[in-house]
Amino acid sequence: MPKPNIIEFERLVRAYVAGEVAWDTVHSYAIEMEWTNATDFPPQLRQPLEALHMAFLTADEKDDPQFRLDRSEILKLLNDFDLAQAKHGSA
Repeated sequence: MPKPNIIEFERLVRAYVAGEVAWDTVHSYAIEMEWTNATDFPPQLRQPLEALHMAFLTADEKDDPQFRLDRSEILKLLNDFDLAQAKHGSA
């Protein structure tokens, strides 16, 4: 399996927001990123990527929904990422 990366993580997060993948798919990828030390995000994108990563890392699908961000909250974090990416260039 290739080492987890930002591009695939972003794709999975967007797929989750679109209802194409389950929370646990992104949660598992976030764990894999942590295990393989793939969380050294570019400085200009660090804050929004860390926020997205932590959102999926800290809760799985079995946790009470009150402990997970909802789709609108994830979408806001994605918007923050998009703004940072537009300002500083792509990941």
